[in-house]
Amino acid sequence: MSGVPGSWFRVGVSVIAHDADWPAVSREAERLGYDTIATTDHLGITAPFPSLVAAASATSRPRVATYLTNTSLWDPEVLAREIAGTDRLTGGRLDVGLHAGQTGTTATAGLTPKDKVARLAATVDVLDRLLTDPEHTPRPVQRPRPRLMIGANEPAELELAALRADTVCFIGAHLPEGGGFTLVPPDEFARQVETVRVRAAEHGRAPELNTGVKKVVITDDRRAAAQALRPIAPHLSAAQLLELPTLLIGTHQEIADQIRGIHDRYGVTSFMILAAHLHDFAPVIPLLREG
Repeated sequence: MSGVPGSWFRVGVSVIAHDADWPAVSREAERLGYDTIATTDHLGITAPFPSLVAAASATSRPRVATYLTNTSLWDPEVLAREIAGTDRLTGGRLDVGLHAGQTGTTATAGLTPKDKVARLAATVDVLDRLLTDPEHTPRPVQRPRPRLMIGANEPAELELAALRADTVCFIGAHLPEGGGFTLVPPDEFARQVETVRVRAAEHGRAPELNTGVKKVVITDDRRAAAQALRPIAPHLSAAQLLELPTLLIGTHQEIADQIRGIHDRYGVTSFMILAAHLHDFAPVIPLLREG
C-alpha cells in the first residue's frame, strides 16, 4: 500500500438533481466526512450558485464547488459576479469548476467544440482579471480569488488546464453532443495526466489533480463486478475497467487501496463521487485518513 498521507486526499460529493433537499443532503455529507459538496450546471436543474449557498448555510466545514460550470451558458462578467457573490455568501468556501460544456441555449447552439474551448479560455481570462481586481465589486472573500478547476479531456482543454487551472479535473470520458459518455481507456487517461504534468512543470506549475468517479460498486468480487459493467464500456475489457480511476470497485478497504494506487500511478489526490453513491462510498473516507 502507498505511504501517501490520508490528509493528501480530498473527496467531494456531486449532487445532480432539480429537487434536491440541499440542507439535508449537505448536512449528511458533512456528517459522513466529505470535504466538498458540489453541483453541476445544466439546464433543467436548480441553478448551481443558489444551491451552493444553501449547502454552505446548512454546514460549517465542507467547501462547496461547481462541478462543472458550463461556460457556454454564461457571459463571463455575469459569471464573475455570481462567483464573487457566492464566495461572500458562503464565507469564502467556494471552489469554481469550469468546462466548455456539452449543451447550450438556442443562442449558443451554433458553437463548435473549438468555439466552446475558446469561450472557456476567454472566461478564465475574464475571471482572473475581475476577481483579482481590488476595484471590482462584488469582491470575493478569498484572495487572490477562489480556486479555479478546469475540466479537461480533449487536447486543447488539457493544454488550457495545464497552464491556467489550480485544479485539473480529468473527465476520463469523451462527451458527445447528444449526451452520455464514452470512458477513456487507462492508457489514454495516463497519457492525459502525463501531458498535463509535463506542460504544467514547464511553466513552474503543479496543479492539484482531480477526477470524477462515474460509479462506485461495493463488492467482494471485483472481477465479476467489472465484467457486469462492460455494457457501459464495451470497448474496454474487465481488466481495463479495474484499472480506471473513474470506476471504484471492491470492498471498502480494496477501494481505499485502489485510490492510493491511483495516486501512485497518476498523482490524483482529489475525487468527486456522485450523490447516488454518497453512503456506499462513505466508509472509505476514514480508511483514506489512516496513515
